[in-house]
Amino acid sequence: MPALEKETKLVMTILFVGAISGTNVYFYAKYGDMIAFNNYAHALVFGLMTIGGILTMKAIFDLALNDYIEMALLDRRIAAYWAKKQRDDKQREKIRSTMQQYRVPQQQFTPPFNQPQVVEERQTVTPSFLAKLE
Repeated sequence: MPALEKETKLVMTILFVGAISGTNVYFYAKYGDMIAFNNYAHALVFGLMTIGGILTMKAIFDLALNDYIEMALLDRRIAAYWAKKQRDDKQREKIRSTMQQYRVPQQQFTPPFNQPQVVEERQTVTPSFLAKLE
């Protein structure tokens, strides 16, 4: 399901367009013969009704439900983050208890946090060198 999580808006849009188009096909098939137009005008009216219905419903749903859906998705991601963090902490605690049980020094397995510092040697002149110069 990772693809569904990344492409949720795309999947929901495709399902929404399909539902509105299907509803429009049903009602146009049932009541479309009442409109006295030729075939091209029927095609144009059907297309405009489909697109208009989709845009109208999408605008209404965006205004009404968009914040609710985004907050629900955000809450789900936050809950997943904290659940993962809790699992990691439990795993870390298990490792620590195992290390203490077998009395393994902890410093063996933890990398040093400080970077090694390079000590620069100061360029000094020895007194014997100065004596040779004089």
